[in-house]
Amino acid sequence: RRLFGLAAAQGDADAQGTLGAMHDDGEGGPQDLVEARRLYGLAAAQGHALAQFHLGGMLANGEGGPEDCAEARRLFGLAAAQGDADAQGTLGAMHDDGEGGPQDLVEARRLYGLAAAQGHALAQFHLGGMLANGEGGPEDCAEARRLFGLA
Repeated sequence: RRLFGLAAAQGDADAQGTLGAMHDDGEGGPQDLVEARRLYGLAAAQGHALAQFHLGGMLANGEGGPEDCAEARRLFGLAAAQGDADAQGTLGAMHDDGEGGPQDLVEARRLYGLAAAQGHALAQFHLGGMLANGEGGPEDCAEARRLFGLA
């Protein structure tokens, strides 16, 4: 933690994200969700996709501070735009459920598709369900069956 702390203090986004994860998980010292959230925030502000994803998760679940689903959705969107499959899948779920903003089944389906194409099993499962039920676009039972097989 000490060495990552030195680099994080100099503004290194990777070190801030790693140190945030260490505080989040209690690795190398006690768990400190408030500090994890702060460090993820520093890295996220510099465009660090993994930190944006983790901070979004903390905000969505109210870990280390108040819950803020709208901000979580924004952060997941930033990470998703950088190609992070976990963020794409999570943001897809938020659009699917209307969490942190309006429900948008078309966008949920698109995001699940991006994550599914990267092998994200949960996104493959959710996209399969949307395709089987014709949610957010036309029904496609053959593709749904294929995705369920992959998931």
